[in-house]
Amino acid sequence: MNQRSNVRFVLGKIPQVPREKIDREIADAKMIITGWKKAYMKLATEMGGGEFLCEELMDEILEFASPYLYRMYMCGFISYQEYVEFMRFCEGEVEELREHIKRIEELGG
Repeated sequence: MNQRSNVRFVLGKIPQVPREKIDREIADAKMIITGWKKAYMKLATEMGGGEFLCEELMDEILEFASPYLYRMYMCGFISYQEYVEFMRFCEGEVEELREHIKRIEELGG
């Protein structure tokens, strides 16, 4: 007898999560993104520039942070507007890195 035939899959309701916990998760995610940006800024300073670092930061955001917040949206923990605001925050962090790199390159590395 196949053991899988005894397995039942039950889809349950997504548990309620206090808003404070959701807000803390968003704040923590922003803090992580800011930490990544600072690490890339340091690397850009050491290298004397490097526009490709902006792409690297955006890749990390799209690979790790965006899917996490998108799942929070899909589960109903945050609104679509909150998801969009988070992504705008991320774009702002990438833009800050870009400006930092531009200043370094203008000074000649």
